[in-house]
Amino acid sequence: MYMSLQTEPESITVQGPVRVYRSSEWAERAFCETCGSALWYNLVSDQVRQLAAGLFDNAAGSKLAVEFFEDKTPSGYDLAGDHKRMSKADCIAMFAPKEGNDNDQL
Repeated sequence: MYMSLQTEPESITVQGPVRVYRSSEWAERAFCETCGSALWYNLVSDQVRQLAAGLFDNAAGSKLAVEFFEDKTPSGYDLAGDHKRMSKADCIAMFAPKEGNDNDQL
């Protein structure tokens, strides 16, 4: 499970050993090259970084807005509340750059 906080492009400065890799045709993920901690997920198209919630001491006070791939979530991780829930098909329709891509890697 990955929980994140959305930022605006160009709103953060990164210092330190960061490794970024392309995790799909439309997204990148970053982690600390020293300790392996997740840092962010972003869409290649708009470069909006979704910073890992675990980076912030006060992230637990944030409101859950969207649950992605809710149909792939193990039952032990059922998230309560009235928030938007998107299935794998919903996410692919929203994020995939074009039809016909092999999206089975998700």
